[in-house]
Amino acid sequence: MTMQWQDLTLSDIYLARQRITPLVRRTPLADAPALSEKLGAQVMLKLENLQGTGAFKMRGASNKLLSLSDEERARGVVTCSSGNHGRALSYVARKLNVNAVVCLPEPVPENKRRAIRNLGAELIIVGQGADDALAYADQLAEER
Repeated sequence: MTMQWQDLTLSDIYLARQRITPLVRRTPLADAPALSEKLGAQVMLKLENLQGTGAFKMRGASNKLLSLSDEERARGVVTCSSGNHGRALSYVARKLNVNAVVCLPEPVPENKRRAIRNLGAELIIVGQGADDALAYADQLAEER
């Protein structure tokens, strides 16, 4: 069953934090004076670019994979991405020894494809857009 936004509790957030702590880096906040001045309020940037994959997607991918049962992890995971999520999922899946399949649309650049492949995921290029890749990923997931 998929959790709905209104079902999310503070306890869920604390549990997620505990789950992901071994896999993600604690990243600093940095003051953004130009943005703060422009917006008239203090703006701080969370430096998630310091994660192992260079993007914030690590937290969600880690939480999801760590919240799966052993049986679900043994079946592997399938996702659709245009790059960063696929890279994060591949990174975490490799750390947890979980097979990962990432479906990408044709226009995704080679550097993003290579980064995902280098992390050990199976890469499937399908369709011209995210909708095509998502439909194919959904079909693969149903078959598992």
